[in-house]
Amino acid sequence: MRRPWTWWLAWGTWAVTLAMYAAALLIIQIVGYSVATQQNTWAARLALLVAFVAFTTVGALVASRQPRNAVGWMFLGVGLLVALSVFGGEYGNYALVEHPGFAPGGYLASWLYLWTWFPVQALIVTVPMVFPDGRVPGPRWRPVLRAWIVFTLLVVGLWMVRPGPMSDPGEPLRPDNPIGIGALDPLYDHLEAVSSLVLVVFLLLSIASSVLRFRRSRGDERQQLKWMTYGVVVWVIWIPLALALPGDLGDVFFAVTISFLPAATAIAMFKYRLYEIDRVISRTLVYGALTVILGAAYVGLVLAGQALFSSYAGGSNLAIAGSTLVVAALFLPARGRVQRFVDRRFYRRRYDAQRTLEAFGARLRDEVDLGALAADLRGVVTETMQPAHVSLWLREGVQR
Repeated sequence: MRRPWTWWLAWGTWAVTLAMYAAALLIIQIVGYSVATQQNTWAARLALLVAFVAFTTVGALVASRQPRNAVGWMFLGVGLLVALSVFGGEYGNYALVEHPGFAPGGYLASWLYLWTWFPVQALIVTVPMVFPDGRVPGPRWRPVLRAWIVFTLLVVGLWMVRPGPMSDPGEPLRPDNPIGIGALDPLYDHLEAVSSLVLVVFLLLSIASSVLRFRRSRGDERQQLKWMTYGVVVWVIWIPLALALPGDLGDVFFAVTISFLPAATAIAMFKYRLYEIDRVISRTLVYGALTVILGAAYVGLVLAGQALFSSYAGGSNLAIAGSTLVVAALFLPARGRVQRFVDRRFYRRRYDAQRTLEAFGARLRDEVDLGALAADLRGVVTETMQPAHVSLWLREGVQR
C-alpha cells in the first residue's frame, strides 16, 4: 500500500531529528565538553537523548497515523527545534571557536541556536489546550490561541535579529549576529522578562482550557485527559527538584521528568484506542525489551568467555562465536516470554482472551456431551468477545 506524503514527512522529520542529535553527540565527543553544560558526562548525554527523543518519537507515531491532529506535529516540532538548538550550539562552537575556518556553516548553526528555545517552550505550553483531538475546546478559545501564535512569532523574530555575540553568558564567545539590528538593542533588556511572563499567563490559560474540556468530557476522552493531567503535574512538581539536584543525578532526574509528558500522551492516545496502533506499540515494546535483554546477555557472555578462554590462542574470537550462538538460541524463547509479559501488563484483555481460548481448546479434546460443549462455547464467546447476545445453531448429523 502506498504511503501518504504526511507519513513520509513525519518519519522523515523523526530521522532528521535523530541524525542531528547523533551529530551533536559526536561533536561533544570530539571537543571534549558540551557547549551548554561545559562538561562531557554520559548523564548529560542521556538527559539530552531521553528527554526530547521521546517527544519526536511520539509525535511521529501520532502524525503518521492521524496527520490532521495537531498534537503529533507539535511534538515533532519540539523534538526538531531542540535538535536544531543543540546541534547549532555544538557545531557553531566547533566551527567558530574550537576550529575557526575549518568547517563551513558555523554562522548559520550559531544563528539557529540563538532563537530556537522559545518556540520549544511555546509548543509545549500549547499542548494542554489542544489535547487530545488537536483543536481548542470551543470557539471562544480561538482568539486566545491566535494571539499566542502572533506573540510567539514576534518574539522569535526579535531573537533572530538580536545584535551582539551569538552565544549566551558563560559560553565561549562567538562572533556577532550577521543580521543583528543594533537599533533594537534596548528592547532586549526587557524581552526575556516580558516573554517569560506572557508564557506563564498562557500556560495558566492552557491549563484552564484543559480543565474546561475535562468537565465536558465523557468516556475515553476523560481518561485521556487524566493521563495528560498526570504528566503536567509531574512536570510542575519534579522539574524544580531536578534542577536543584547536583551533577549527574540532576541530569538523569531531569531527563526522566521531561519524558513524562510524551509518555503520558502516548499512553493516553494508544491505550484508550484513539488510534488503532496497538499492534505497532506492542511490537515496539516487545522488540525494544528483547534488544536490551539480548544485548546485555551478549555483552555478559563475551566478557565471561574472554575471562574463561584468556589462556587459549584466539580466546577472544572463541568467546564471541560462542556468545553469538547462545544469544541466537535464546531469541525465540525470550521473545515468547517478553510477548506474554507485555500482553499481560499492557494488553490484559487480549491476554485473558487468549488464555480462555487455550483452556477451551484443552477441554474440547475431552468433551463428549454436546449440550455441555454448546454451553461451554457460549460462555467462551461471551467472555472473550462480550457480545450483546449469543445464539448457537448446531446441525445434527445422521447416526448409523
